[in-house]
This record gives sequence, structure tokens and C-alpha cells, in this order.
Amino acid sequence: MNRLLVLSLFSLLLIINSNLPVQAQKLPKKLNPFEGEWISSGPAFGVPAQSTMRWSPALDGRFSRLDYRIEMHTGEDPKTGEETTAIFEGVAYYQFKGAYKLRAFWADNSGDLHPITADWEGDALISDWGVAGKKQGRTRYELIRYDEMEVTDWIKTGEGWRQFNHNVFKLQPKEDQ
Repeated sequence: MNRLLVLSLFSLLLIINSNLPVQAQKLPKKLNPFEGEWISSGPAFGVPAQSTMRWSPALDGRFSRLDYRIEMHTGEDPKTGEETTAIFEGVAYYQFKGAYKLRAFWADNSGDLHPITADWEGDALISDWGVAGKKQGRTRYELIRYDEMEVTDWIKTGEGWRQFNHNVFKLQPKEDQ
């Protein structure tokens, strides 16, 4: 009788467990070296700029969040003589799909929303974003040293891939809390 009861309970648990949604696992440590705030001063989209990006764990460690912001100095306002600045900013959420491949999405203040597939080349994360036949791009995040990251962006055109942005970012020291 006890054996039948134990088998019945075990079977019931298997049935209940098989109907539960599959949860994403916590992120592997592969993205840990990216975590932190990174800053770059240099041209962006052909004008002087200050770029910042922050990589951080998100949503109970099941995603890695990228916040990206570029403040572009676009010149002087002819009427006021004040410097004008254009802001581009976006956010991405990355999730591992297996040991090394990732899936993600990107949304930005220009209204773009892109799916992303990403993979590793050594210490470089290669993110392919967009949809075939529409707007498509590629971003390479490559650690040069533990505190320097090179970020290069390309857009796919009718003639092939065209680079439109390139910066070297420095990891900022963590503030004491």
C-alpha cells in the first residue's frame, strides 16, 4: 500500500511539473567582464560625442541589460550661439540560448525595435540585429583589455556592410556604496 501511494504521488508530481512553463536559466559568467559603466569620448556618426554604455544583470539574473547613450555635439545654434546636442539612446536585453549563443532585442529613441542574435568570437560579442530585407546591422563588442572595450557598428546596404560607428570605451571605477 505504501509503495502504491509513493508511486502515485511521484507520478502526480511528474505530471504537474511537466505542465509548468520552462524558466530561463541564470546567465553564464561569459558576460561578467562586460558588466559596469563604460565611457568613450570621440566621434559618433561623424560628430564629436560622449558615449556611455552600462552592462548589468537584469530580471533576477536571467538577462543582461545594455543601456547605451550617445550625446552628439552638433554645433552652435546660429540664433543663440549655444552648443546644440542630439541624444541617441537605446536598451537591449540579452539572454543565453545554450552555452554561447544569445538572443536579444534592441529598442531606441528613434523608434527602432530590432531582434538580435549574437555569438562569440573569442572575447568579442557579435550582435546581428534587424530583419533580412529591412534594416539590418551588426555590432561587435570586443574586450581589448579588462578595462577597454572596442565597439564597432555596421549597417547592411545594397553594396554590403558599411561601418558607421567605432569607439573605444574605458571601464569606469565602481563607486563605493
